[in-house]
This record gives sequence, C-alpha cells and structure tokens, in this order.
Amino acid sequence: MQQKLSRLIVKIKFFLPVGAAILVSITVITWQSIFNSKKSFDESLQKSLLLEVETISKMFEREYEFKMNNVSTNLKILNKFFYEKDFQLTTQKISIEAINQITGNKVNTQINNWKLDSESLYGNYNFVDEIQLLIGGTVTIFQKIDSGYVRISTNVLNSDSIRAVNTFISNNSPVVQAIEKGETYFGSAFVVNEWYITAYQPLVVQNNIVGMLFVGNKEKDLDELRKILNNLKIGNSGSVFVFDKTGEVIIHQLDETKNYKSLIKEILAKKNSVKNFISENNSQKTIVAYKYFDKFNIYIAAEIIEKEETSELINKIIKYSILIALLIIVILSLFIFKFTYERLYKYLNKIETTNKNLENTKLALNLSEEKFQTLFNNSSDEIYVTDLKGNFIEVNKITSETLGYTRDELLKMRFSDIKTEKYKYQVWDNLNIIKEKGKHTYETEHITKDGKIQLIEMKSRMIDYQGEKAIMTIARNINERKAMEKKIISTVIETEEKERKRFAADLHDGLGPILSTIKLYADLLKNKSNANTSKEELIQNIIELVDLAIASSKEISNNLTPTILHDFGLAVAINEFTNYINKTKSISIHVDTENYTLNKHNFEETILYQVTKELINNTLKHASAKSIKIELKNTDTQTLLYYRDDGEGFDFENMLQTGSGLGLTNIVNKIKTIKGTCDFNTQPGKGMFVLINVKNEN
Repeated sequence: MQQKLSRLIVKIKFFLPVGAAILVSITVITWQSIFNSKKSFDESLQKSLLLEVETISKMFEREYEFKMNNVSTNLKILNKFFYEKDFQLTTQKISIEAINQITGNKVNTQINNWKLDSESLYGNYNFVDEIQLLIGGTVTIFQKIDSGYVRISTNVLNSDSIRAVNTFISNNSPVVQAIEKGETYFGSAFVVNEWYITAYQPLVVQNNIVGMLFVGNKEKDLDELRKILNNLKIGNSGSVFVFDKTGEVIIHQLDETKNYKSLIKEILAKKNSVKNFISENNSQKTIVAYKYFDKFNIYIAAEIIEKEETSELINKIIKYSILIALLIIVILSLFIFKFTYERLYKYLNKIETTNKNLENTKLALNLSEEKFQTLFNNSSDEIYVTDLKGNFIEVNKITSETLGYTRDELLKMRFSDIKTEKYKYQVWDNLNIIKEKGKHTYETEHITKDGKIQLIEMKSRMIDYQGEKAIMTIARNINERKAMEKKIISTVIETEEKERKRFAADLHDGLGPILSTIKLYADLLKNKSNANTSKEELIQNIIELVDLAIASSKEISNNLTPTILHDFGLAVAINEFTNYINKTKSISIHVDTENYTLNKHNFEETILYQVTKELINNTLKHASAKSIKIELKNTDTQTLLYYRDDGEGFDFENMLQTGSGLGLTNIVNKIKTIKGTCDFNTQPGKGMFVLINVKNEN
C-alpha cells in the first residue's frame, strides 16, 4: 500500500510541473491570440467601413451625374418644344405682387402679358405641365422684372403645395448673374424652398434678355436615399447615416434622433477619415468612418460599436482555450497515470516516425504546389484569385505583365482599382451574381498602369482556396476580336451597298429602254403619225411592253438601293423618301435638316437612313398617326436625329421583355454597331419620341 502511494506521489510530482507549464502556455497563447485577433479585426472593421462609405459616395456621385445629364437633356427638349410654338410679347400690362423666394419680401410691379400659341402664359400651366409629363422634372417660365426674374408659369410648388407663381429670383443670385451674361446656368440652385439640380437658359427676343427657361429635379431625394441606405448591412451593430455640417442627422438606419456634434471639430479639420469616439447617446466606444460629399454639402458615414463586434470573438477564443487546456490536462493525466516511462518513450518514437511521414507529405504537397504554380504562371490568359469582396489574393505572371503592375502591387489592390470608370461600379453587381450562381461570364474594361484600356472577357467561378471560399477568374483580351467583328459588319454592309448599286444599274439599263419604247408608242398613238400601224396594234404593243416593265421591275425592285443617299447624302435621301409618302396624303411628315451640314457619305449615314425608314414604317403600320416630325442636325462631334409621331404609343419596356418588339431591338442594335445611343420615350396614348445620338468619325 505504501509503495503504491509512493508511486502515485511520484507521478503527481511529475505531472504538476507539466500541467503548470501547459496552463501558463495556454494562458499566454490565449492572451496573444486575443490581442492579435482584436487588432486584426479592428483593422478589418476600419477597412470595411471605409469601403462602405466610398461605395455609398460613388452611389451619390452617380445620382448627381445622372441628374445633371437629365436636366441637360430636359433643357434641350424644353427648348425644342417652346421655340416650335408661336411666342408673342404683347404690350398689355398685368399688375402682380412679386415675392422674393429667399427673404419673402413683396414687390408690386407690372409685367407684359406674354402669349404662347395665342394663349396667355401668366397663370397658364398647360405648356409646363405638358413638358413635365414628357421629361418627368419641374418646368418654369420666368419673366424679367426690375428686382430679378419672376415665375409666370410653373409646376414648382411652395411649402403649402401651391404653385410658386409670382415668386422671383433676385438680381444678386448666381443664376441671374449668369443669365444676364447670356450664359446657360447648370448646377445646384435654391428653388423656392428646396435645393434642386437645375438648368436655366436665357429667353432672348431681338437681342434682349426678357426672361428665362428652367428645368430641374430635387437635389436630394431623402426617401430614395433612405431606402438605399436601409438595405445596407455592416457587421452585427453597424449602421450607415448622413449628417450635415452642424452634426445634425439627416438619415440614419437605426435612430435619426442621434447627433454627432462632438465629431464636428475633427471632421472640419479632416473631411475624410476614420475615428474612434465615445458615443454621446450610450457611452459606448464606436468606430466611425466618414467622407464629405461636397455636391450635396453632406457627410456620409458608417459606424459600428466595437464591443458588440469583438465580444463574441474574444469569448470564443477564451472558451476554446479553456476547453483545449482542460482537454490536454485530462489526456496527459490519464497518460501519465496509465503508462510507464517505457511506453512513453515508444510513443515518442512513434511521434518521431509520424513527423517524418508528415515531412514526406509536406514535401509531396510542396511538389504539387510547385507544379500548380508552374501551370498557373505559364497560362497565356490572365488568372485572378480574389476574396468575395473582390480583393486580389493571387495573380499569375501574365497578369502582372499585361497590367504593368508587380505581383506585390496587385495583391494590395482589388478589381475596382483596375476597371475603367465605365465599368468600376459594376464590380459589386458581378460579384453578387458569381456568389449567387457559382459562376458568371461577362465583358468589361481594364486599364493598365500606363493608362491603356483593354476590352476583356471574364469567366469567373467560386472555388475553395486555402480553406476559404474564393473566386477564380480567367480574363482574356478581346480587343482584336471586337475589331474583327466590327470589320465583318462593315464588310457586310459595304457588300450590300455594292449589290444595291448593281441592282440600280439593272433598273436603269433594263427598265429604262422599255419605258422609253412605251413613250415612243404613246407619242405615235397621240400624234397618229404612223399610217402603217393601226391604233389597235399600237395599244397592244404598249400593253405588252407594260407587262414586260412590270415583270422587270418586280425582278429587281427588292434589291434596289436609294442611290440618292450615295450621291447627295442623308438629308436629301430622307427628304426624298418622305416626299413620296406625303404625296399619298395618308400622313403628314415634316422634315427639318437645315442644321445638318455633313457632306461625307459614310457607313454611319447608311445606318441612320435605314433606321429612319424603319421608324416611319413602324408608325405607318402600327401607330395610326396623323403626323410625323423628323429633325436631323449635327455638331463637330455628334449627329442627332429626333423622331416624333402623334400615334397610339406603346409600353416600350413590356414590348422588349415579351419579345414582340423585335423591330425596335433591331433599331437599337443597328445604332450600337456605330457606337451610338437610341432612347425611346413613349406611353400608350401619348405617341412616340426617339432621340438618336451618333459620334462623328474624324
């Protein structure tokens, strides 16, 4: 008994220092793991917050640019329709009480009674509402007074939701100062009681500025911005919000009563940054990333509560560390108490053997890895491995050579860093498709380090990489393929043109002599100058020749080309084609080509002529229209074609989705072959308006 007790004491003494060493080691490792994990996690959180803020900023930037482009287009449309009407300045006076839109001060003044198509403009909203239905934005006609420019017809509403007629913009406004110089004003402007993205244009009569035309859209659509921000999710406690220069919250995902006034001094010193601060609302440590968006004069920010994000991670590390320590102690205790030193020695030998096997396995894995790297780096295509957020994890050698960056430089970048501006904002959409479907093939544009643009075909799929989900993408340069496709299309069109010229020659050489002979017989019949040929014989000959002419024309008519397009250009060809239709009295077509000055008859003119005929044909077949208006004009850089009919109209999007709009799809695709844009604006019962814009080739 005493001997067994002694052995037990010896084994316990052997175990105690080993157990103590294990506990100390586990404690140190746990603390270090917590420290490193928290530091790494904090850096990851800051990076994620900055990325979210940058993404939201790009969304706001895109919204601003879209609205600027929209008001520019809307101003052109307002211009066109206003100057098509009969605008008259009468000497009749109207007494009004004008109200300064900023100060609210009132001024008694008189204005001239303007007329548009014989209808008084003052207090008449028919025209501005008609344009608003067409473009979607607000429209105003201003008349100049001594104090500034007063609204006489508008669909801008004041704070009481009443049309803001009689409100005026004072002479000290930047808008008025630009107008007085004869300039068109584009940009943000205060309109009655809100900020708008606007366009103002002088209204000039006999070289005098008598008023101005206005189109605009609200600068910040808070409901729309709130909807966008509420769909975002950052960590467990993260939220996105927008606040002004005073720290007052405009939009907040969780609580719009919060304020960030304690941040304002630091924010004004550095407008884009990441800050740690103690929340005034709940005294919790919070990480905030923010960026100043000057176009809307707001701050875009994202925040997380540090404790809520890291507490779960720290608790897991501690829990797992304790479990591992207990498990090791229990196993080691059983081992010491059950086995002798000799068995322990044999066990150590087995461990050594196992280590050798592991070394051999590691060597085999290294050889396999080297083989993979050889294949990876010798591929003729660019290969990218990224995480699910588009950050580069690995790239092959050809990628570095093609883009001009070193491998180390690329591994600090992400997909959006090598995209052109046109495709940069599609990166997140493509990543979502890959994550949802497991694979995705699409086209994009890369920009090299020295600024060269490459057209790329991307094939991406989800993979397991080093125990994590990742995305592998094979990229192939398709610049040459696209150029070849365009060359093929151009060759096809040129071939068609040659064939049509040949058919035109056949018409002239084949049908022309027949018609000349018919005229000869007709003259004989009219003059009765040939006594040797009877009247009946002459008529019979004419009938036979007419039959021959009909057969000949049927044979070649389907392939006949309008040679007038080649000889005289697009403007003449369109006028000639529409004149034939106007002679039928079935529809009235008005063509305006006065501002079209190009005389180079090229491939683009052929496409525009074909598209114009297709639009007219669609109107005649389907629209039940009474009139068509066509305007063709050009600048140094682009050609514009406006097409409008007053027919039945249709649901454009529904027609494309159901596949019943094949002719419309063909029109859009033809314009795309010459790098143009084609915008349809139509609704059932509202007619159709089409704007075609083609870049002029130098």
